[in-house]
Amino acid sequence: MPPASSIPPVDFPAVPAAASPLAAMLILFVLLTVAVYMELKEGRIPNWLTLAGMAAGLLVAFLHGQPVFWSSLGGLLIGFGFLFIFYLFNGVGGGDVKLMGAVGALLGAELIKPALFYTTFIGAFLAVMIFVWRKDFWLRVSWGLQNLVFWRQPEAKQLTRLPAIKVPYGIAIATGCVLALLARGS
Repeated sequence: MPPASSIPPVDFPAVPAAASPLAAMLILFVLLTVAVYMELKEGRIPNWLTLAGMAAGLLVAFLHGQPVFWSSLGGLLIGFGFLFIFYLFNGVGGGDVKLMGAVGALLGAELIKPALFYTTFIGAFLAVMIFVWRKDFWLRVSWGLQNLVFWRQPEAKQLTRLPAIKVPYGIAIATGCVLALLARGS
């Protein structure tokens, strides 16, 4: 038996969710394009799209071996889990959470991390821009400051006058994924 120092360590490469990046990237492109279109047109990302994206990511990864499958499953859990925290506080919608899970299944555990980083900042930028461009910006700011300074809940009539601000977070997810892929060099 050779000495322990001469045995090379086993190193599982950090792989994208598909060992065939072309298949995963084509599915990702279609998924994100349809998601952005649906969110802009209907204001929501449908379950059939996100669940199909998750299944396709896991299936493509499964067909390419165990390390790739585990990377895909890890990416799904990281993407879904990260946005699920924001969902619990009404920061994003359920479709956004599932879309990020599908993106994670297609990108894998290593590439979903920079995609989440870019997505977070792009989503925050979009939210601020939408908030500032609204006609009721100063009214919302004054009510928010009053509530913060005086530690009180806004009156019911104030809440009913202003609709909630909706941010199309699918755009941030798509842009974050593109930036992550560009930063990686593929």
